[in-house]
Amino acid sequence: MAATAPKAPILGTVREWAIDLAVGVAIGVLLGLMGPFGNFFNGGAHVRIPYWVGSITCGMILFGCLARVGGAAARRLGVPEWAALPPIILVGSVIQGAPLRVVAIALWPGIARAVPPLEWYGQCVAISTPIVLAYYFIRVRHAARPSAPEGLAPVAAPLPAADPGAVLYLRMEDHYVRIRTEHGSRLEMGPLARVTAGLGGVEGLRTHRSWWVARRAIVGVERDGRNLRLRLVDGETAPVSRASVAKLRAAGWLAEETAA
Repeated sequence: MAATAPKAPILGTVREWAIDLAVGVAIGVLLGLMGPFGNFFNGGAHVRIPYWVGSITCGMILFGCLARVGGAAARRLGVPEWAALPPIILVGSVIQGAPLRVVAIALWPGIARAVPPLEWYGQCVAISTPIVLAYYFIRVRHAARPSAPEGLAPVAAPLPAADPGAVLYLRMEDHYVRIRTEHGSRLEMGPLARVTAGLGGVEGLRTHRSWWVARRAIVGVERDGRNLRLRLVDGETAPVSRASVAKLRAAGWLAEETAA
């Protein structure tokens, strides 16, 4: 049975966040040792390192979420993804910078006089900008490119017209259609309706919004409560939407229903 390709979550995977936060901790330790923006004189490394690790990891979480959500929103609106970056940096620096200043002043009271709020905000923007750019180039742009299931390459060519009768079923997998034939399966990018249009003359029906099944591929029908599924020759089962039940019954496809 072929595995489906799950759609990547907008906010990223657990693995991505584990890597991002590990990088954030490493950067925080490095900044704690370096003491940028005059921070080197604010106590020892035992104070600076926890401060910078906390601020950078919190920034990674904040800007990582904002960059991903902003990129997805830009794609939906049809504008370039990079257009979301300036507002993310400017607004996110306020969201993080205000509470971070309170923490810094609690640790080092002299900061309140030595670093005015506007200068503090500028420092936050300077630190936030490379973080947001890194998320854009590493995470957001990568997420915008649809990928096929591992080990399978998408096929852009149209369905072979020479042997359409070999097709058993079509199944949507994210942005792709899996074409299952007597000889194996392959992927083609595009909507299901476009692929089924190339099956002229083949007896088959769309059983679900993400499935098309050839009549010859069906070996039985299963009922699980109010739900119906078609048993197929390769061991797969195809769902039947409630809107398709009457159509399949009229075609004689559901004559032999059995309880699951």
